[in-house]
Amino acid sequence: METEATTVIGPEERGLAAFTHLSGLAGYIIPLGGVVVPIIIMVVKSDSKVISTIAKQALWLNVAVFLAAGLSAILLLTIILIPVVIIFWILLGLAAVALPVIGALKANDGVYYRYPWIGLHL
Repeated sequence: METEATTVIGPEERGLAAFTHLSGLAGYIIPLGGVVVPIIIMVVKSDSKVISTIAKQALWLNVAVFLAAGLSAILLLTIILIPVVIIFWILLGLAAVALPVIGALKANDGVYYRYPWIGLHL
């Protein structure tokens, strides 16, 4: 059984794999795009385990970022934690942009990239 470290994305799927990683960023342009686009890719390419798994990762990343931002907003009610929440949101935003870009670059090289904490094994 292959692990994600040894999983190679075939040359015919590399472009779509990179696009799938970046599809999660569609939410910054189109409302709910970061959720809808990965779901569409997941349904259309359900025959490709690699592409559908990457689409699931993109979807879970967006859901996790949304939940983390929403739950941390509750801490804004305490005046003393406002700076902590702002720093957390900056780091969360950087991670939400950096992870799909790193995944797309790795996919373009033919390497399966698993997001930290929420990434899925093949």
